[in-house]
Order: sequence, then structure tokens, then C-alpha cells
Amino acid sequence: MRFAQMLLNGGELDGTRLLGRNTVELMTENHLPRALLPIKVDPADVWNRGSGYGLGFKVLIDVAESGFLGSQGEYGWGGFATTRFWIDPREELIGLIMAQFVPTFSRVLDEFKVLTYQAIED
Repeated sequence: MRFAQMLLNGGELDGTRLLGRNTVELMTENHLPRALLPIKVDPADVWNRGSGYGLGFKVLIDVAESGFLGSQGEYGWGGFATTRFWIDPREELIGLIMAQFVPTFSRVLDEFKVLTYQAIED
């Protein structure tokens, strides 16, 4: 969570600069050409729709194409055992779930994200 907070803060945590702002921006923008998008791990893969990849993160580049709630420029990573985190700079939001369930239970991950965005008040 502290790592994600540092990224959301543009490279700074608790008043200490750990990464340059330009470095964070470079890490969190799409570096894949359109010809390689969308990346599919298997034919049923929908999690990567509307997304590219930065230097270490999946980056949301087209919210409508993704079919999920979120904001353009959101970035994060999904891991093993039903774990995922994402950072949404526009909403100043970090989502983090570590359910520790194998095989990955994507419905839990997707519903967590939907409920998180539905809880945001305008």
C-alpha cells in the first residue's frame, strides 16, 4: 500500500522523494504500439481490453473499450491468488485486494473494483 501511495504521490512518500516525477510518468504510460493491442493471454482474456503496458504496469488507455469502470491513465497489476492493485490518479484512488484464493477468482476482483467506483461521491 505504501508503494502504491508513493506512486500516486508522483514518487514521494512521507515527504521524501523516492522516484522522480518524470520517472513515475514514464513508468505509468503505455509503451506498446497500437498494433500489439489488445494483448491476450488466452482467448477468454478480457482483463487487458482497452489497456496497454507501461514499465511495470498495465495502463488503462480506453475506458469504453475495457468494459470496466475506471479512468484513463489508471495503472496497476494483477497477481497470483486473486490479488490486484490499481492506482487511479484522476480519482486520487488506490484499490488493493489480496484475497489469497487459488485459482484466481476474477469475479471477486471485478466486483471489488465496481463497488469501489460506485462508492465514490461526486
